[in-house]
Amino acid sequence: MYLDKFKIKDQLCEFDIELNEEYIFDYYNSCGINFHDYQYVFPTELATLSLKYFLEKFPIPNGSIHTSQEIEITTPIKIGSKLTCRAFLDSIKEIRGRGIVIVNIKYTKSKKILGHANATLLVPLS
Repeated sequence: MYLDKFKIKDQLCEFDIELNEEYIFDYYNSCGINFHDYQYVFPTELATLSLKYFLEKFPIPNGSIHTSQEIEITTPIKIGSKLTCRAFLDSIKEIRGRGIVIVNIKYTKSKKILGHANATLLVPLS
Protein backbone atom coordinates (compact mmCIF):
# COMPACT_ATOMS: atom_id res chain seq x y z
CA MET A 1 0.00 0.00 0.00
CA TYR A 2 1.00 3.65 -0.51
CA LEU A 3 3.65 4.77 2.05
CA ASP A 4 3.69 1.32 3.68
CA LYS A 5 7.50 1.55 4.12
CA PHE A 6 6.93 4.11 6.85
CA LYS A 7 5.69 3.88 10.42
CA ILE A 8 3.07 6.17 11.93
CA LYS A 9 4.62 9.53 12.95
CA ASP A 10 7.69 9.00 10.70
CA GLN A 11 8.92 12.06 8.85
CA LEU A 12 8.34 11.41 5.15
CA CYS A 13 10.21 14.35 3.69
CA GLU A 14 11.27 17.95 4.10
CA PHE A 15 11.18 20.69 1.47
CA ASP A 16 11.31 24.46 1.19
CA ILE A 17 8.68 26.60 -0.47
CA GLU A 18 8.58 30.27 -1.35
CA LEU A 19 5.24 32.01 -1.42
CA ASN A 20 6.31 34.69 -3.88
CA GLU A 21 4.09 37.24 -5.60
CA GLU A 22 4.24 35.39 -8.95
CA TYR A 23 2.84 32.21 -7.37
CA ILE A 24 0.19 34.18 -5.47
CA PHE A 25 -0.87 36.05 -8.63
CA ASP A 26 -1.14 32.76 -10.59
CA TYR A 27 -3.15 31.24 -7.74
CA TYR A 28 -5.57 34.19 -7.68
CA ASN A 29 -6.04 33.98 -11.46
CA SER A 30 -6.75 30.25 -11.34
CA CYS A 31 -9.39 30.83 -8.64
CA GLY A 32 -10.94 33.83 -10.39
CA ILE A 33 -9.90 36.19 -7.59
CA ASN A 34 -9.22 39.79 -8.55
CA PHE A 35 -5.75 40.67 -7.31
CA HIS A 36 -5.90 42.80 -4.19
CA ASP A 37 -3.14 44.29 -2.13
CA TYR A 38 -2.94 41.46 0.41
CA GLN A 39 0.05 41.20 2.76
CA TYR A 40 -0.54 37.70 4.03
CA VAL A 41 -0.92 34.27 2.46
CA PHE A 42 -4.35 32.61 2.44
CA PRO A 43 -4.37 29.14 4.04
CA THR A 44 -5.54 27.51 0.80
CA GLU A 45 -2.55 28.94 -1.09
CA LEU A 46 -0.18 27.38 1.41
CA ALA A 47 -1.99 24.03 1.42
CA THR A 48 -2.11 23.87 -2.38
CA LEU A 49 1.58 24.62 -2.88
CA SER A 50 2.80 22.29 -0.12
CA LEU A 51 0.60 19.42 -1.33
CA LYS A 52 1.99 19.91 -4.85
CA TYR A 53 5.56 19.53 -3.55
CA PHE A 54 4.62 16.53 -1.39
CA LEU A 55 2.92 14.73 -4.29
CA GLU A 56 5.97 15.34 -6.50
CA LYS A 57 8.04 13.41 -3.94
CA PHE A 58 5.38 10.76 -3.24
CA PRO A 59 3.07 10.44 -6.29
CA ILE A 60 -0.24 8.83 -5.40
CA PRO A 61 -1.22 5.63 -7.23
CA ASN A 62 -3.76 5.65 -10.06
CA GLY A 63 -7.29 5.51 -8.67
CA SER A 64 -6.43 7.60 -5.60
CA ILE A 65 -8.56 10.48 -4.37
CA HIS A 66 -7.46 13.50 -2.35
CA THR A 67 -10.55 13.67 -0.14
CA SER A 68 -9.87 16.56 2.21
CA GLN A 69 -7.42 19.18 3.35
CA GLU A 70 -7.43 20.85 6.76
CA ILE A 71 -5.09 23.73 7.49
CA GLU A 72 -4.44 25.99 10.44
CA ILE A 73 -2.15 28.99 10.33
CA THR A 74 -1.18 29.97 13.87
CA THR A 75 0.98 32.95 12.89
CA PRO A 76 0.25 35.17 9.86
CA ILE A 77 2.58 34.37 6.93
CA LYS A 78 3.63 37.29 4.75
CA ILE A 79 3.64 37.00 0.97
CA GLY A 80 7.25 36.42 -0.08
CA SER A 81 8.04 34.19 2.90
CA LYS A 82 10.27 31.15 2.53
CA LEU A 83 9.11 28.23 4.66
CA THR A 84 10.39 24.78 5.50
CA CYS A 85 7.74 22.07 5.30
CA ARG A 86 8.06 18.77 7.11
CA ALA A 87 5.64 16.01 6.13
CA PHE A 88 4.79 13.20 8.56
CA LEU A 89 2.69 10.06 8.22
CA ASP A 90 -0.17 10.66 10.64
CA SER A 91 -2.21 7.51 10.06
CA ILE A 92 -3.06 4.67 7.69
CA LYS A 93 -6.28 2.66 7.94
CA GLU A 94 -7.73 -0.02 5.72
CA ILE A 95 -11.47 0.19 5.15
CA ARG A 96 -13.42 -1.78 2.53
CA GLY A 97 -10.46 -2.55 0.34
CA ARG A 98 -9.05 0.99 0.34
CA GLY A 99 -6.41 2.73 2.36
CA ILE A 100 -7.13 5.99 4.13
CA VAL A 101 -3.84 7.86 4.54
CA ILE A 102 -3.47 11.09 6.50
CA VAL A 103 -0.32 13.15 5.98
CA ASN A 104 0.50 16.00 8.37
CA ILE A 105 2.62 18.93 7.19
CA LYS A 106 4.21 21.41 9.58
CA TYR A 107 5.15 24.85 8.25
CA THR A 108 8.17 26.49 9.89
CA LYS A 109 10.30 29.59 9.48
CA SER A 110 13.51 29.91 11.49
CA LYS A 111 12.43 26.79 13.44
CA LYS A 112 9.18 28.48 14.57
CA ILE A 113 6.03 26.54 13.64
CA LEU A 114 3.66 28.90 11.79
CA GLY A 115 0.96 26.36 10.98
CA HIS A 116 0.12 22.81 10.03
CA ALA A 117 -2.11 20.90 7.63
CA ASN A 118 -3.60 17.43 7.28
CA ALA A 119 -4.21 15.94 3.84
CA THR A 120 -6.44 12.87 3.62
CA LEU A 121 -5.90 10.51 0.71
CA LEU A 122 -8.01 7.52 -0.31
CA VAL A 123 -5.68 5.04 -2.04
CA PRO A 124 -5.98 1.55 -3.57
CA LEU A 125 -4.43 -1.22 -1.46
CA SER A 126 -2.40 -2.69 -4.30
